[in-house]
Amino acid sequence: MARHNKKRNVGLIHEQLVRYVASSLIAKDKKSAATAVEIINKHFKPDTELYKEFRLFNALVNLPVGARPLAERVLNESKKSAITHDSTKLRREKSLLIKDINTCLVESRRFYDIKIDNYRLFATVQTVLNEWRGRQKLDLTTRATYEEKLVEWLSRSSGPVQEEAIQSDPLIRKLMLQKFEEKYRDHLSIEQKQILEAAVLDNDDNFSATVRSIKERSVKAIRSFKLTCDNKVLLEKIADVQQQIESLDEAKSDNTVSRILHLVHLLEEMEAKE
Repeated sequence: MARHNKKRNVGLIHEQLVRYVASSLIAKDKKSAATAVEIINKHFKPDTELYKEFRLFNALVNLPVGARPLAERVLNESKKSAITHDSTKLRREKSLLIKDINTCLVESRRFYDIKIDNYRLFATVQTVLNEWRGRQKLDLTTRATYEEKLVEWLSRSSGPVQEEAIQSDPLIRKLMLQKFEEKYRDHLSIEQKQILEAAVLDNDDNFSATVRSIKERSVKAIRSFKLTCDNKVLLEKIADVQQQIESLDEAKSDNTVSRILHLVHLLEEMEAKE
């Protein structure tokens, strides 16, 4: 393992802060716990480079994807994301975080001594992130070795259904959505893209509400079509089509996404003709 500065390891520092809060509460030291929580809330805001790195770090450490091809894809997408981080701003934000820990936490030396399981994994992830952003302190063989270790770690199995692990992490879901849109952007309408985004990024309730809205619009369009249609064959089929739309499951699933994408296409055609 290359020489590693653990004070600038964002994943390690965040984990130590969380454990510091827990140990302080167990010791009934509410003041120290509150101070650590304030530090987390202050420095890990969504609009900071520190938070961006932490989200990426968390995905690489805590998201098992099972299959090696998917693990390699996740690593590749993580690399692309890491390159977009503002390194100068990130270094400054880390320095301010360390300063607050050193000045605000009682016994800050004890804080840095908090033991973290899988320390070598945390060190590997931070080292690779730094290399991706141009640190270039590793030779090519060592860098490739570290990346292979991460692929092996991501490929580990954690339960029978790996899809659940992917759905649990918004960062990976977003990366996969971006990849999908790059490939199919010319074949999907704006509303179909919104459906995919809702399926990947929204919670189950928001997705169901989106499906429900499309179903209501579709039924309304069919009723309007029925009033102007004079084709007997089509009229005989309308009731069956309407029943199928109304019975469409609103819960998030691959089948629902597939059917709602087809329904949106049909709806757009009907609304265009109107």
